[in-house]
Amino acid sequence: MSVFVIGNFVTFTRHDGGKSYYQNFFNDNSVLFDNIKWNLLPFVYQGATKTKNGDNISSQLTLPTNQLTLAWTRDAVSNNWVAEVRTYQLTDSYAPITPPLGLEIWLCTGMSYSTQSTQLELSSPLDAIQSFVPNLRFTAKQVGALPSTGAIRSG
Repeated sequence: MSVFVIGNFVTFTRHDGGKSYYQNFFNDNSVLFDNIKWNLLPFVYQGATKTKNGDNISSQLTLPTNQLTLAWTRDAVSNNWVAEVRTYQLTDSYAPITPPLGLEIWLCTGMSYSTQSTQLELSSPLDAIQSFVPNLRFTAKQVGALPSTGAIRSG
């Protein structure tokens, strides 16, 4: 039986351009990786999920509920922080193996909480619903000639 250990590095970019760096697996204060000091934030990252018709992609960070996390998540949502999540496989000594298994960029768009946990809702920055980033559109100027019908034939 083999063990597959993963860990997450999350960079939060605030509205003023400031950045915060967190990881969820080294419990001895912080870790230095990519010449950045990553502090411990006890969270569980739920990767991307999307609706059946594909119109929305979302994710979640789940944290313990306390006054600090409630204020912090409220600030993240109110000020439209951007979260970049990198997921790595870890070695037996918990060193990240590069390249990352995944790299996702999210907007902090909502929160919910109970007495046990606080969820920070993350939404795709390409989803224009309740965010300030418009949907991505392809034009002929960007990518060249576009098909005008569903009947595409290869030569």
